Amino acid sequence: MALSYFTVTGSFKAVISDGSDSANHDPEVQNISGLVLFTPSISEVISTADGVTYRLQPVRGRIEEDGVLKTIDSTVGVGLVANTAALGPLEALTYKVEFSHVVYDKGKERLIEPFRFAAPASVTTIDLATVSRLPV
Repeated sequence: MALSYFTVTGSFKAVISDGSDSANHDPEVQNISGLVLFTPSISEVISTADGVTYRLQPVRGRIEEDGVLKTIDSTVGVGLVANTAALGPLEALTYKVEFSHVVYDKGKERLIEPFRFAAPASVTTIDLATVSRLPV
């Protein structure tokens, strides 16, 4: 039985102070860029479905200058292993989401807090803005 994957999407923007070149005095909205690391809660599983040992490694993505989460080769969305029958299914499979090199507001490196979410048990698309966040 083959592994199944779900897609993680997301858009990231920052609300910052109004710039001096603006005609109004409303805060400005800027895109955020940075790197994202998705680390599975389990690093190895022996599938009861096919007897294969799978090593689940961290997967890298990036938030490009347009504020959209993409793969390293600039494809929109990042694919991760779903918690399907090919993995058992596992009682729980979660992914920790960590951000680095986060930049907005004149190039200053910023912090986005890490979080964890449960992997879905089907082929689907989830958005990081709406996923239920679990404690790290």
